Amino acid sequence: MRPLLAFLVVILFAAHARAQAHYPQPSPAELQKLEAALERNPQDREARSTLLEDYFYGRLDPAVAVPARRRHILWLIENTPDDKLAGSPEATIDPSGHRLADSEGFKLASAAWRAQAAKPDVKPEALVNAAYFFKTDDKAFTISLLKRALALDPNSKEISARLGDEYALVIMGITSMTWSGYPLRADPNLTQSALAKQAREVLNTSRNPYLVAKAGYMLLWQGAVLYYSRSLPFDTTPLAKNALDRAVSLAPGDPGVAGLREEYNKWQREKQRLIGSAGRAREDEPLPPANRRPVPGQASSAAPVHPDSALASASPAPAVPQLKAEDLKKVTAGMSREQVLQMGSPAGRITMDEDGHLIEIFQYSTNGTRIGSVRLTDGTVSNVQLQ
Repeated sequence: MRPLLAFLVVILFAAHARAQAHYPQPSPAELQKLEAALERNPQDREARSTLLEDYFYGRLDPAVAVPARRRHILWLIENTPDDKLAGSPEATIDPSGHRLADSEGFKLASAAWRAQAAKPDVKPEALVNAAYFFKTDDKAFTISLLKRALALDPNSKEISARLGDEYALVIMGITSMTWSGYPLRADPNLTQSALAKQAREVLNTSRNPYLVAKAGYMLLWQGAVLYYSRSLPFDTTPLAKNALDRAVSLAPGDPGVAGLREEYNKWQREKQRLIGSAGRAREDEPLPPANRRPVPGQASSAAPVHPDSALASASPAPAVPQLKAEDLKKVTAGMSREQVLQMGSPAGRITMDEDGHLIEIFQYSTNGTRIGSVRLTDGTVSNVQLQ
């Protein structure tokens, strides 16, 4: 049953794999033009934003992209730390794990953010941006930054929600995720840390409904992804429900809080529907061994492949008919995951991280004969191959 529920998790929470269309390859001339514009006017935010996107999404040679990203990110931290651009996915640096990883840049950016955070006149926006940079690498520091930001702006729902996000990451021991929040790896040992125990206590005692509600929601969807892919040793659903119920009791008339609580009801309804359609609901059914495919840039670790190819063996009949060859020809770049799945279910699927993006490859076959595949990047079709 877990393979079925793993499949449901990806569909139900697909909104978190934000649609990112296939990014066009920038030409050297385009890059040079933008770089020249910044040399003339370092305050040209639009040019710097475009360059950061090009270096982040453009599949450029790392020898070009990595030092350029480092230079622009350091400029943002040192000159405009409170700008939203400084707290965007494009302005993050990972020390290792993929082709754009930059260990030296990570050290420099970390030091620059810590220096900004230590200033007595630091703005809450800068603290939030710094927290985003450190969210998986130094969770204790991230929490301290967000607490300070919230003290400066106590009515901010956004800061409260971000603090809830971080407490959820701590409880689940998440160590890596895509920029859209899809969890890739978790360390079971971290779930037993003193910080994780403190985070659980916060959810039971905090009077901030937005913090508690957002933590509950992240425990619901990120926890489901991890639990049903066997990356987390415990089901976070009870924790999520308790947090969401408590948040509603703290803010009974708040539509945002109520909306997050409704997501729990939606998950339970869809879960029961899928279990019912499967015909047998054994939660302890053994999960087939998951094949693994390495994350680019990593030699010894890998992102787990979701075992959705076990759908056929886990249930008497698939909930959705398999896609036929004539239907596969209708799939085009730009279509959403939901549109593709509504047309028919794949025979198998590979899910992996690639440079911070959620990559899914739907594999299709008819009567045991392969008919093609569909590649999705962050929830959007980027390539279709027909056999």
